[in-house]
Amino acid sequence: MTARALLIYEALVALTALQRLLELVHSRRNLGQLSETARPADSSRNWVALVALQVAWLAGCALEPALRGTLPPAAVFWSGGALFLAGEALRTWCILSLGASWNARARVDPGLLVVSHGPYRWIRHPNYLGVLLEFVGLTLAGGAWATLSVLALPHGLVFRRRMRGEDALLFALPGYVAAMGAKGALLPRPSRR
Repeated sequence: MTARALLIYEALVALTALQRLLELVHSRRNLGQLSETARPADSSRNWVALVALQVAWLAGCALEPALRGTLPPAAVFWSGGALFLAGEALRTWCILSLGASWNARARVDPGLLVVSHGPYRWIRHPNYLGVLLEFVGLTLAGGAWATLSVLALPHGLVFRRRMRGEDALLFALPGYVAAMGAKGALLPRPSRR
């Protein structure tokens, strides 16, 4: 791939970093609207690990192709780009569907209404699926193989811890089990009709 393509890819990584910062601002605003009884789905340590992993992911995606001076073959680049864009679209849909309830800290307010529209129609944690698609897609598009191999497992462990904590809080909400209990966490379950 050309030097111009590499420059465009690096700009995409920078825009993704900016997007994450803007999401934190949006999240902070939404957190301010939650009641005092809202509880975090994970520990502060897990949150710090998640932030550190996201920073390391973006840094690795920027540095690896820049140091190599090239991107992977076009088929790998476009496949990764498609996964990344799918993750972006899914996460945007999640943020819009959850409205003021969405927050990056995964705080759950006991007074929340159950959201079962948008991507939540099919799975319980589409936001995490979106982040994982972004993670894999951006690293593939840049050919950031070391970043992918070093950070994939830690990302999975942090998300697993977070989803378990979030499920514990959400399943305690009135109506959540009826609306969401039969749905898969990251992938739709086959219909049992």
